Amino acid sequence: MFILRILYNLLIIIIIPFAVPVGFLFALKRKEDEDYFQRFGFISFPEAPAKTVWFHCASVGEVRSLKQLLNTFKLKYPDAEFIISTTTATGKAIAEKELKPYFAFLLPIENSVAISYILYCMNVKATVIIDTELWPNFITSTSKHAPLFLVNARISDRSFGGYMKIRRIISPLLGKFEHIFTKSDEDTARFAAIKGDSGNISTLGNIKFSEFDGEPDLSFISPLGDKPFIIAASTHKGEESVIVNAFLKSGFEGRLVIAPRHLNRIDECLNILKTAGLKASRLTEFNPSCRVVVADIFGQLEALYTQADRIFIGGSIVSTGGHNIFEALRFGRHVAVGVNMQNFKEIYELANKYNLVTTVNNEDELSVFFSSEEPEGDFSGLKSEIQSSAEERLDEFLEALKVALTD
Repeated sequence: MFILRILYNLLIIIIIPFAVPVGFLFALKRKEDEDYFQRFGFISFPEAPAKTVWFHCASVGEVRSLKQLLNTFKLKYPDAEFIISTTTATGKAIAEKELKPYFAFLLPIENSVAISYILYCMNVKATVIIDTELWPNFITSTSKHAPLFLVNARISDRSFGGYMKIRRIISPLLGKFEHIFTKSDEDTARFAAIKGDSGNISTLGNIKFSEFDGEPDLSFISPLGDKPFIIAASTHKGEESVIVNAFLKSGFEGRLVIAPRHLNRIDECLNILKTAGLKASRLTEFNPSCRVVVADIFGQLEALYTQADRIFIGGSIVSTGGHNIFEALRFGRHVAVGVNMQNFKEIYELANKYNLVTTVNNEDELSVFFSSEEPEGDFSGLKSEIQSSAEERLDEFLEALKVALTD
């Protein structure tokens, strides 16, 4: 392991001189250059509070999943502050806007010196990684300083086999966590198999499925208000053509809004629509004469979900494994998905239980969904089942922080 760590860090040192300028050019193009050098440890921190809990999230979905947890955290530990790091600039922006942390910054990925500085500079008493972000240097540095927790931990069907092949490398990393709280019993079993024992691993449930409060800002999508529309959200390459064909077959008298999962595919989507003979525009350059609109603003899906007449969520026609349908369900909306929902099996099965999701096998079935009345589901039943266990589940994790925060 020692030799592997040396080789791993040597590789990082070799890559950095090339990664810095190349990454900066990409950040400049995406207009995300303002805090770019935080990724390499150049961070100006505010005055340190007496004690802090550091939460790390990959991006927007993980940030938003923290809302209820942090509300409960602030009530239980009012004398402690929390800071948030993210991997993406958009995640950082959402954290600052919606969670109001003491400080938010971009994670200096695998920079042990910078991570150690953050831990001491901000009086970090515990670190919490949301979802399965297994950065070796980050885990090693933080676990040496204070208790380290993994929350909302998950291992997909696809990843499990790969992790088992390198379990001799992964197992010691998992052993550095004070506790691992997983999304499901299945994930608990998988982490135990990789780690080699089930000690300090327990099922917490998915914290992403507990926040029902809040209303989205509708200002960005207000131009769409003159006509009914269908939203096809988080689409991937290979899905837009199926969606467009289903839309045309459905005879829906309104607009189609496509929100690709990755904004760098905006032009590709516009070309697909042009090839299909459809007049399309970007949402930021809205043209009321266009029948199809491509959403080119990140973070507006919730607003679109509340106003759309029909909702389809992508990543489920192709083999990606689906995307989070809870963001639409929380507003009481019925959604359609393809057959590949293995990444969100838990909430998918719950939605099926309460008749809040329609699974389509092909574009003909999707066309029928677009042209039919939205099915009535038992939203109150879904909400009640999720919230009945949410408080208890969150208390289990927050109680685990008690020792770190009461020293």
